[in-house]
Amino acid sequence: MKNKILLMVIVSSAVIGCQTGGEKPEEPTSTATYSKSVDTSAMETSVAPCNDFYTFSCGKWVKNNPVPPTEGRWTAFNEVRDRNEKILREILEKAAQNTNAPKGSNTQKIGDFYASVMDSVKRDEQGISPVKAYLDRIDNIQSVEEFPEFIAYLHTYAIHVPFSFGVEQDLKISDQYAAYVSQSGLGLPDRDFYFNEDPASVQIRELYKQHVNNLLNKAGFEGDYASVVMDIETQLAEASMNRTEQRDYAKQYNKMSVNQLQELTSGFDWKKYFSALNVSVDTVIVTQPAFMQKFNSLIGEIDLEDWKKYFRWHFLTTVAATLNSELEQENFAFYGTVLGGKKQMDPLWKRALRATNRGLGELVGQEYVKVAFSEEAKKRLNKMVDNLFAAFKERIESLDWMSEPTKKEALKKLSSIGRKIGYPDKWKDYSKLEITRDSYAENALRVRQFEFYRNLEKLGKPIDRSEWEMSPQTVNAYYHPLLNEIVFPAGILQPPFMDAQAEDPVLYATIGAVIGHELTHGFDDQGSRFDANGNMREWWTPEDRQRFMEKAAYVVKHYEKYEPLPGLHINGKLTLGENIADIGGLAIAYHAFQNSQKGKEKKEMYGYTPEQRFFIAFGQVWKSNYTEEALRQQVMTNPHSPNKYRVLGTLSFTPEFFEHFGCKEGDPM
Repeated sequence: MKNKILLMVIVSSAVIGCQTGGEKPEEPTSTATYSKSVDTSAMETSVAPCNDFYTFSCGKWVKNNPVPPTEGRWTAFNEVRDRNEKILREILEKAAQNTNAPKGSNTQKIGDFYASVMDSVKRDEQGISPVKAYLDRIDNIQSVEEFPEFIAYLHTYAIHVPFSFGVEQDLKISDQYAAYVSQSGLGLPDRDFYFNEDPASVQIRELYKQHVNNLLNKAGFEGDYASVVMDIETQLAEASMNRTEQRDYAKQYNKMSVNQLQELTSGFDWKKYFSALNVSVDTVIVTQPAFMQKFNSLIGEIDLEDWKKYFRWHFLTTVAATLNSELEQENFAFYGTVLGGKKQMDPLWKRALRATNRGLGELVGQEYVKVAFSEEAKKRLNKMVDNLFAAFKERIESLDWMSEPTKKEALKKLSSIGRKIGYPDKWKDYSKLEITRDSYAENALRVRQFEFYRNLEKLGKPIDRSEWEMSPQTVNAYYHPLLNEIVFPAGILQPPFMDAQAEDPVLYATIGAVIGHELTHGFDDQGSRFDANGNMREWWTPEDRQRFMEKAAYVVKHYEKYEPLPGLHINGKLTLGENIADIGGLAIAYHAFQNSQKGKEKKEMYGYTPEQRFFIAFGQVWKSNYTEEALRQQVMTNPHSPNKYRVLGTLSFTPEFFEHFGCKEGDPM
């Protein structure tokens, strides 16, 4: 619920956008076993590795593991997540059964939240009554003069329309927090969904309009909402940056005084807005000034009743999944099925688990790490990180195209990168958050409000370097450029990413490549624009920057050749940072693996050398299947390439792979 603003763009994660989820269904079943080496049962050895290494390494797994009806994709991440969620289910069900837990305790809060979601009978009886007062607030708006206070009211519940406001580190002064105002207010995943004219996009817009009317009508609001909502959102989308443009942090750093912001948007009273939030703001970083100007012009151009329809829609679409079954199912029908390709909803317990996880992540995490994380795993990962750091240092020192001044700064930054492993040293304080069994919707709104104010309270305070952007049970990892740190939650320190019994080739190709990926983010096309202290500053010589960007342009061109769906190519500019991190991460992991093998005997296993098993393990960790809808949405909106192309693309830039599999010029790889 935290207002991410630029953080959602800046923080770089290893996976394609973490799916929360539940226990794996009876079908499909996986034949994979996490042994000491590669999973030979996953391989399709009838395909030559130099023709299609992805299929060679995991083709049988792909064939035997179609996407379950409750998912949009099925990957190794889902398998790990499901094992974790079996643990979480036991924790939450035990907490929910304890109706005598002390009020305010972790057990009471996570148990009551989970129970409030599980009580579908009560939710159906309540209908929309838990949110009637919020909807009445919209009905009672008398003029646009009330917008500053009303929009502030929506924002306190993390309903960021028509724009977004929050607090994050200042990009250029990373030891200070700053207020950010940013574009927002759309119901479709990205601004391009409003304008693309391919048949799939046109159909999505039509189904979206149907969904808007269906949801509002089922909530008791008659009439046509869709045309109004679509008109307002399309106008906002026209002034919005697309996903690729949002990767340019420099263009989004537009610091101005509140008076300058007022001049930019003269029709919106910012003093009233900040007063309603009870916050003192002197300067603001406006990430998309053109968007704010468009919003300003729309204030007077759009009829008040139409604005009310727009606000009503965005409030209800935010809370629909927390209300009765009819609204929850309607919400799923569009966002789950039309956009995500999911054929059916998860069982209620899975939805309850994920909702509790999203809302009370670190409370749940405190219980999770008691039973699912060992200090031994932390020690082993720390050793791996040390090895990857050493390999990265050697690779920087050996670069023949980078000058000594830039190398010096790069090594300084590398040595300054911090690490967090497992779970936070200091947990978030949830003592002021009230959770009851009375209403899922009200619990969810209180959580959203709690997180909004927790974020807002940072303004003017020292940077909290203990904070985590992911809960411990998350199957993911990330690099944070403003803190210059890499973070590995306990959730990802599980097979196949980190197997206590895995041999070195597998270990370095899996968790080693993840570590290398996150380290490389500090030096990709955007991460390289932040220095050792986390400040956005150019520390490269102009010549080195030019050489780097020439190499990056080649990566862009290469990935744009890939066509995951007919007529839909990978956006090489959008995915550039993640593609660089994949390429660099594997190179570092391989270098560290080679260092670890010095003085050791190289033994073949299953007919493959240690180096070959390294690359096979890398291919297998990205095994995946997608529904067409999920794949389309990922290509259009996600900075990560689809998993298949993370393998094919990365290995295409890896000379050691060609060497050990005997690939020759002209081979497809």
